[in-house]
Amino acid sequence: MAQGFVGIDLGTTNSVVAARNAYGRPEVIPNRDGQNITPSVIYFGSDPPAVGQEAKEWARLGNEEIASFFKPHMGNPLYQLRFQNRDYNASDLSAIVLRRLKEDAEAKLGLSIEHTVITVPAYFADAQRKATIDAGNAAGLDVLRIINEPTAAALAYGLQKTGTNETVLIYDLGGGTFDVTVAKITHDAVGVLSTAGDHDLGGKNWDDRIAMFLSEKFASETGLDPLDDPVALNEVLVRSEQAKWALSERNSARITLQLGSERKGYELSRAEFENLTFPLMDRTRKLTEEALEEAKLRWQDLSGVLLVGGSTRMPMVRSYVSQMAGMPPRTGVNVDEVVALGAAIQAAMEMGESSQDATPRFTLGGMRRVDDVMSHSLGAVAVNAEGNAYINDIVIRRNLQIPAENTRSYLHATHGGSNQKLEVYLTQGESQNPLDCSILGKYVFSGIMATDHEVTVDVGMSYDSNGVVQVRATQRDTGHQLSMSVEPVPDDLSWLARPPESSASQGPAEKIRLYLLIDVSASMAGTPLLEAQNAARAFLDRCDFTSMEVGLISFSSNVTLQAEATSNARRVQAAIARLEPDSSTNLTDALELARARLISDDRVRYVVILTDGYPDSPESAVEQALAAIKQGIEIVAIGIGDADLDYLRRLSSSEQGSIFAHAGELVKTFGHIARVISEGGRSLRKLS
Repeated sequence: MAQGFVGIDLGTTNSVVAARNAYGRPEVIPNRDGQNITPSVIYFGSDPPAVGQEAKEWARLGNEEIASFFKPHMGNPLYQLRFQNRDYNASDLSAIVLRRLKEDAEAKLGLSIEHTVITVPAYFADAQRKATIDAGNAAGLDVLRIINEPTAAALAYGLQKTGTNETVLIYDLGGGTFDVTVAKITHDAVGVLSTAGDHDLGGKNWDDRIAMFLSEKFASETGLDPLDDPVALNEVLVRSEQAKWALSERNSARITLQLGSERKGYELSRAEFENLTFPLMDRTRKLTEEALEEAKLRWQDLSGVLLVGGSTRMPMVRSYVSQMAGMPPRTGVNVDEVVALGAAIQAAMEMGESSQDATPRFTLGGMRRVDDVMSHSLGAVAVNAEGNAYINDIVIRRNLQIPAENTRSYLHATHGGSNQKLEVYLTQGESQNPLDCSILGKYVFSGIMATDHEVTVDVGMSYDSNGVVQVRATQRDTGHQLSMSVEPVPDDLSWLARPPESSASQGPAEKIRLYLLIDVSASMAGTPLLEAQNAARAFLDRCDFTSMEVGLISFSSNVTLQAEATSNARRVQAAIARLEPDSSTNLTDALELARARLISDDRVRYVVILTDGYPDSPESAVEQALAAIKQGIEIVAIGIGDADLDYLRRLSSSEQGSIFAHAGELVKTFGHIARVISEGGRSLRKLS
């Protein structure tokens, strides 16, 4: 059988495969069910496992032997699912989907498919990209290249625009990821200028907001909380997804829930749905503006906006993007298929195919060079110039064209030969604080020649065309390239938050119980409260609930225990959605309530306060804070709006634990605090 190649859009919710047709044009290959789209769902109750629509039907019936939404976990060593006495990671599961796509393409084309280009979210980091390549190889495919999804979309769109020069923004909202890319399309190249995104933001988040809304209503009316029952929760999620689809076509949707013996019906209007999910849309706005700023462009500098990804079918997306851009999005692009079509074009280029062997008027119209970028800076953990803190030393800035490489020199003391190894912790991220970045790996370089003085080691880093990282090191005075081994990254990285001289391992992270105290006084109404809710959600996203319990207390004229400290993140998410503004600011009673819930036990205890001004009885609140600190409770005080930093310092356990967040910084601030607490499990007094 002759050999062939394809392009594959390996999606969170759905996957698509495409190839060049007899006329040299890329086209989607239908699967064995005659559909262009294959759900990225696997059912392990059959032999071999069922993939696609059949598996999705089993999922809708509540079957537990289902794997879905695993793409965001690519490269995560902690993600494991067990089916039929075997463990699967996200790469293993993706390989099963890829193998199914390969088999369907072979049956349709009559070729043996050996080679492929696979697309990934632009915001995928090194581990996720490597895991995608591994999945392709495990499926029996030679992965020619990994290409970013928005770049593939731009490549396919550029096929329709032969002879024109355009600067476009690609707004890619899929089932589980969001990417935004600014690209310049010319007659001979697609050049990516910048990219930004969030691999934890996609259509599934919209489903979850409906599910939270329905769960709260059902629980209040029946006493049965779907969040406590996996089977019931699955039914709610299925109905939520169906309601989302319905609201893309109609102004309201009728939702019926039959959970156990209880049956309830609800009406959800499109306006209510858009209000529930507005914070998600706002998250995409901030990332979009970040990409434009990185490209040094304004909205009026763009030729147009392309919508990509099935979730962009929601009317609110088109409306929101039109409002942001001041122009309607471009039409004529199939949002579900365009990424796979671009991957097929890239595969043709990688295979050295030309359009000369096909009928001229249907050819690819001239191959375009792809100049892509990486959305994450690459660096290493280093000691700052003062020698008193660890920092993220960026070596390759984000949004540089790949392949890219750079070298940074570091001093290393050999202590007369007793220290011939250099440990390099590789980072991806923009923050100066390494705990806010992803630690890609621990690279140990050995063979350093002994000396009584410090030697200079040149550490080289590079991104290849797939965005995959390579590392090397050379001792400068000898010119000797050092041998390298890769070791596991330690589970406990809390030493990164302490001065270098005390960086010895401190053992496993401690168990943590924490309460968020959120100000919902009248001055928080509107945008401040929306930002506070987004920040609280970002906080939860970065918590390690295997060792943490988080609760929520709101304070205004009334103090309300919205959620007891729990390891169930969904329960706290639901409580965050319930926050509503009221009058006054009774922080004193809120702190007293938190103290009562944080009784002394074997856990490290935290209170994280958010307020936008002075509370009622400010001195009384300080007295409660001091009493909590004497109990061993760590207090972090975060202020926005009219909050006073000096007063925040009086509330907090330490100066480092008192933070004023300027407009637009609150989500990042909460995320940073959560990561330090979750990964370190230590006192914030130790923050550098």
